[in-house]
Amino acid sequence: MKFHAFEWGFRLHNRMKVLVASLALAAATPAAAQFTFSQPGQPPPAQQLQIWNNVARVNVGVSFYNSTWYSCYSWGWTVACSTNAWASYIPFTVGPQLDLNLEGPNNISVGFNVLLGTATGTNLQRQSASVSVTVWQPTLDYVAKFGPPTQDTVGRFRLGGGMYIGPNSSFGGSFRIGGGASFLNANRVGVGLDLVIEAGSYHGYWIGGLQLLASPEFHF
Repeated sequence: MKFHAFEWGFRLHNRMKVLVASLALAAATPAAAQFTFSQPGQPPPAQQLQIWNNVARVNVGVSFYNSTWYSCYSWGWTVACSTNAWASYIPFTVGPQLDLNLEGPNNISVGFNVLLGTATGTNLQRQSASVSVTVWQPTLDYVAKFGPPTQDTVGRFRLGGGMYIGPNSSFGGSFRIGGGASFLNANRVGVGLDLVIEAGSYHGYWIGGLQLLASPEFHF
């Protein structure tokens, strides 16, 4: 009787060990599945990083434009000029922009800004007036970016031109130069900051401007 009880206890002990071993193997299997093994003598595979080369953004900011008209007179070899009129335009600026990568740091940037604001000026008779003006501005720039696309912050330099299309068939154009940076550049969504200086003419008058822009960016 004692022999049978000992044999039954021994069998139960063995079954418990088999059950514990089975549970340990079941728990270790998912963890082992997370690891991959390379061939002997070969380095482990590098982690793949997603690289975004193109950027779509919406520029939002404010611009500062100023224009001055001069009257010049000549007497023989002498020329004298005086300021007779000026105008100031500080519009809210918003518009889409697309940076398309060509190769390496080289990019082509196509944009379209809408300028909404009030122009204040003084005419030749020293009379002041203000009028609400909306100007449409298509732009085309060359953009050089500094830093690899996997870097979190990437600077950029901008050089190009734009057009001014205003009310009453008023047209103009400008030379553009500026700089900026993209933050969170290695992520799908980031933020951009830009400063752009413009110089050109509008409706037959010289004009200079400065754009301060912040933009949500979508990298693809």
